[in-house]
Amino acid sequence: MALEQWLPRRREWLFSLVTFAAAALALFIAFGTGLERPYWAATTVYVTAQPSAGALRAKGIWRLGGTFAGAAFAVLAVPNLVNAPPLLVLAMTLWVGACLAAALLDTTPRSYGFMLAGYTAAIIGFPAVDAPDAIFTTALLRVEEIGLGIACAWALHSVLLPNPATPRLLRQLETWTAAVARLTADALRGELPNLAEDRRRLAIGGTALDTLFQQARYEDGGRAALRWLPVLRGEARRMPVLASSAADRVAGLRATDPAGLARAEPLLREVTAAIGTRIGQAEQRSLDERLAAAEREAAAEGGWPGLLREGLLARLRELLATWVACQAHAARIASKHAGRVPAAPAGLPGHADPLLVGLSGLAAALAVLLCCAFWVLVGWPGGATAAMMAAVGASLFAQLDDPAPAILRFMEGTAIAVALAGLMLFAVLPMVDGFVPLVLVLGTLYLPVGALLAMPALQPRMAPVAINGFALLALQSTYGAEFDSFLEGGIAMMLGFGVALTVTRLVRGAGVAWRVERLVEADRRDLVRLAEGRQTADLRRIAAAMLDRFEALSARLGAADAAAMGRRELAELRAAFNLLRLRAVAPVLAAAEQRSVEAAIAATAGMVRGSVPVEAALARIDAALLATFQRVDTSARAAALALTGLRMALFPEAAPPALPGPVAQAA
Repeated sequence: MALEQWLPRRREWLFSLVTFAAAALALFIAFGTGLERPYWAATTVYVTAQPSAGALRAKGIWRLGGTFAGAAFAVLAVPNLVNAPPLLVLAMTLWVGACLAAALLDTTPRSYGFMLAGYTAAIIGFPAVDAPDAIFTTALLRVEEIGLGIACAWALHSVLLPNPATPRLLRQLETWTAAVARLTADALRGELPNLAEDRRRLAIGGTALDTLFQQARYEDGGRAALRWLPVLRGEARRMPVLASSAADRVAGLRATDPAGLARAEPLLREVTAAIGTRIGQAEQRSLDERLAAAEREAAAEGGWPGLLREGLLARLRELLATWVACQAHAARIASKHAGRVPAAPAGLPGHADPLLVGLSGLAAALAVLLCCAFWVLVGWPGGATAAMMAAVGASLFAQLDDPAPAILRFMEGTAIAVALAGLMLFAVLPMVDGFVPLVLVLGTLYLPVGALLAMPALQPRMAPVAINGFALLALQSTYGAEFDSFLEGGIAMMLGFGVALTVTRLVRGAGVAWRVERLVEADRRDLVRLAEGRQTADLRRIAAAMLDRFEALSARLGAADAAAMGRRELAELRAAFNLLRLRAVAPVLAAAEQRSVEAAIAATAGMVRGSVPVEAALARIDAALLATFQRVDTSARAAALALTGLRMALFPEAAPPALPGPVAQAA
């Protein structure tokens, strides 16, 4: 059984056959039209071929766009700076680094275009320094051959192996939404044996959904209804946060007021049963009205238990409304009738780390700079290839927390490609005469390689074999391979990747643990900004940024680490929600209550920064809670509920505050 998992199945062999047929077609057209580097077209087929139609189209579009942009930069830079090598090297390194930084800041398939623009300039520009007058022709041929490979891959895969991403996206969306509902219902019931691991799986599944969504946008004319998916995701992933808040109140009531919890339990069971099912408008309205009535009753009782029950019912109402909104969005997506499509959210995702982006761009620039310095100082003809490969190696895996292992695997695959290409080039191809025999010989190598490439577990190791193999073969219309030139090219390739690996380890060697620390610290900074009023943007945008980080953090933790975080893992996010609620309601409070709330917010900021002791911050929050709790107007009650949520998020082990019984009927 274990062996069968590593053997390609019918689907993988079919993918390989179609991809190889596209590469053979690209070679046939390139040879027939007299293109100078037919292997560029064949290589592009293997780079562009993807398991879904949307992914193939997206990669093809942005590979062509990135190639054109990189070629244009090389055409502008090399002829004008070739007589000033230091300036040319500086321009190239800055371009590679800047393009990589832009790619890391873009979370759509367009990022591939930015990255490719960077190292395409190196691929075209560095070999052209000895003949700058011919660079325009080289750049034009590169664009033509890349375009030919994309067209062949697109045509054959679309006709022979159509595999749209949209149906798979809809199936996974339904599965993921059901998992969100199931986790929420389990949290409300107190059934949380695997809460951390379940959240981790939800985060990974959500990231996979985002990837499928970006692919599906390139199918069916960019089906408009799919644009509701990010809206649905934004609503659905708030539900575990709300459920966690409700579950803490249930636990608090169980400890302080079992009788009050018993009165709330029928409504709690109704909401729990409703989440995950289809709710009609009349049913939702009836349940919401009963929740609102119970909330008013709890508000009149007073005391900490009454406040807990009031907060629980408010969270249940919010959960119910969020689930109904998710249903509506899912119905729009499934029906294909988009209606008024929401605008795309502005700004970068919350997990984008400017420091990481800057270090990645710096690593790529330094790798290219070192190879160029070695090339110039030693006068080694293979230096151009080494500089090119340094740019490629430092760019391809920069989105990973620790790119070094992936670069090392790519180097290992490249070494295999050098060995196989050498065997083909000097032992087999000299006996081949004609295009058909050439295709048959190449098929003996590329059909099994392509089948293994289609297996996700083997793709990282097979990709360099498939991609670099054609580049090393450097197929031409007539055989003219030279062993010395081939060996020098192979060594230069390995040297370029080796420099990229070394520089990346030095500049980006902190790894996953450092990335996790950065994500946690970013949440704390947001808490301070919110508390100090320096970040007053929309609640949903702030919450989305913190949820982005939560998903990024969850996906990076192993099962044991996730379990160790426990139920407090959403504390910063819940605290942020309540700080934003306090910021929204504070301006309309009476003067005394407003001063008390502002003091509590300032103390929270100081505690997060480490300048205010925990006990002092808790005392300030309790004072503000007492001040707002004794009022019955809507704004004061909202502030009291938000302060309760803030207290429970940041001080889960604190004893209940001393609050009076039924509140005074003040104006």
